[in-house]
Amino acid sequence: MGNTEIIAARMHRIQWMDGWIALQDKISIRQPSIWVIDPWRSPQQSAHAEHLLSSEEIARAMRFHRTEHTLRFKATHTALRLLLGHATASDPAALRFSTGHHHKPKLADTTNTAIQFNLSYTENRALIGLDQVHPIGVDIEWLQRPLDIESMLDACFSAEEIAFIRAEKSETQHRFFTLWTRKEAILKLTGEGIGEHLPHFEVLDGVNRTKKQIIGGQPPDHVYLYSFPVEEGFIGCLASPVPVNSCSFYRL
Repeated sequence: MGNTEIIAARMHRIQWMDGWIALQDKISIRQPSIWVIDPWRSPQQSAHAEHLLSSEEIARAMRFHRTEHTLRFKATHTALRLLLGHATASDPAALRFSTGHHHKPKLADTTNTAIQFNLSYTENRALIGLDQVHPIGVDIEWLQRPLDIESMLDACFSAEEIAFIRAEKSETQHRFFTLWTRKEAILKLTGEGIGEHLPHFEVLDGVNRTKKQIIGGQPPDHVYLYSFPVEEGFIGCLASPVPVNSCSFYRL
């Protein structure tokens, strides 16, 4: 199957814009675009939720045991419908979804669009990535997420990655989640799930090469990873099969 080249870098200078202004003014949005959702600050989404979401989506939302998870699901899927409706000039409520490899969500009708999307959840936040042409993978993590990091290292990272994580004690949490979001973003890009293959492909800064069968699925020849700060206490990553020279960042 050959190799995949993984190129990892960091985005430092990011200009976050108001997503509601962009949607309400119906401006042209440069792709790819990243959208962070704070369910507690998005009354517009709550107002739209009941008439935009399908009965299946509402039923899924109500199955969560915690109220904040129900709110987060509704807000995120409402935002997804609004964004895809804007990108495809479609009625957001009329959009229908299906699943691809390993249940990766996609639009059921792609006759008039090649729009690609991906989403990720963490504590009180969600992230949506859109691309007009190419597959996309995104991940977001809360840096204070209560994990026993030491117990996870051998199962998730190579010896070189573990050395990087442990190299600076004050940076352990940040370094762990930088690499973790990169691996998750790759798996979200390909549709693969978390498994025993995680330690066998590296995502350190720079260029890393690995056999495609290690990643699983049908990975592209190249994966470009871009780590970025979301806000205080949160980190994100974007994965793309092509270089991303510019990206739009929005808050909802």
